Amino acid sequence: MDNAFKAAGNLLPYHLLAYGALLGTELFQARPSFFNTKICYRALPMKEFIALQKQLFPVYFKTQVGLAALTAATHPPYSIFSLIQDPWSVGSLAIVGMTGCLNWFIYGPRTITASLVRRALQGKMSDIPDSDPDASRIHRADRSFTRNHAMAVHLNAISIIATILYGFSLSARVMEARSAQ
Repeated sequence: MDNAFKAAGNLLPYHLLAYGALLGTELFQARPSFFNTKICYRALPMKEFIALQKQLFPVYFKTQVGLAALTAATHPPYSIFSLIQDPWSVGSLAIVGMTGCLNWFIYGPRTITASLVRRALQGKMSDIPDSDPDASRIHRADRSFTRNHAMAVHLNAISIIATILYGFSLSARVMEARSAQ
């Protein structure tokens, strides 16, 4: 029990919890991107599906960036001051933060906007048969959605890889500290 109280005054348990939450959140989000999103897409009317995505993804991207920052801030033994001495960890967490910010501020909003535009144009197209200019606009909206959504998915994959690489770096440091004792 004394060791538990000693650990409470150390950054390592908080760091492990922050890192674990980051990796768990990313893996959970990756899984829904491939499974839950498809189920929601099939089960919900398009309007409700888009509304769900519009609310869900910004929260995920904010959480991802926040957990990456918390992981960096709790880096043992001396917070950020220890982190800057470990280039692999700095690089990994910087990638996670950058990909999260890109999705939060650029590709997430662009994907949602393209999805809404595409949906509005498709609704308009059903009212006007054989409308060539609208078909061209739908094609551009589809391409915009596909491009931005693919970028967001690829950034998520890069982030997961960087987070896992950070886990290996963290493990190496823990094992090194353990062997030095």
